[in-house]
Formats: sequence, structure tokens, C-alpha cells
Amino acid sequence: MTVEVVYDKSLRHALEYVHIVATRRGWDTGTLIVAFDEGRAPGIYQEHTLIISIRDTDFSVATEGIPHDWIEIGTGFIVSRFSQRLVALFSELDKKSMRF
Repeated sequence: MTVEVVYDKSLRHALEYVHIVATRRGWDTGTLIVAFDEGRAPGIYQEHTLIISIRDTDFSVATEGIPHDWIEIGTGFIVSRFSQRLVALFSELDKKSMRF
């Protein structure tokens, strides 16, 4: 596989990880919009920005500086630092939205 293919696969897996954490926190993943590096030019980045928003609302949260090695393909487990960052984001989203 090329570097680009592995990179894209890593980001797809990271999106799945976000949905896994959302489900564990009781979110209906169909209500969420999750995007990495939105608005950035195509390319390979060593740090990522993650935005999680609630569909059809103005509620969203974002975090920057997620190291790519936190989301690289490997063990099949979510890196604990990435998981903790996601839990914090969903807690913030909970507070903002008060779950509608």
C-alpha cells in the first residue's frame, strides 16, 4: 500500500473510533457530523483537527493538534490519549447541547 492509502485508511478508522466513543457515551451517531481536517488542503498531516457537530443544529466542538500517531492503524485498539480527548469533546458537546 502507498503512504497515501495507509494515511486515508487511518483517518477512516479514526472516524470509526469517534463513533465508537459516541455510542459508548449514549449518542445516536446518526445525529452527529464528524470531520477531520475540514477546510484544509489535501495532503498528509502529522497533526489533525477534529470537529464534531450535531446535525441540523449550531452545536459543535473542535480540537486541534491530534498527533497522527494517535490514529495510525495498528493494534485495533483506540489509543487512550485519543479516547480521552474524545470523551472530553463529547462531555463539552453534552454541556453545550443539553442533549436537546
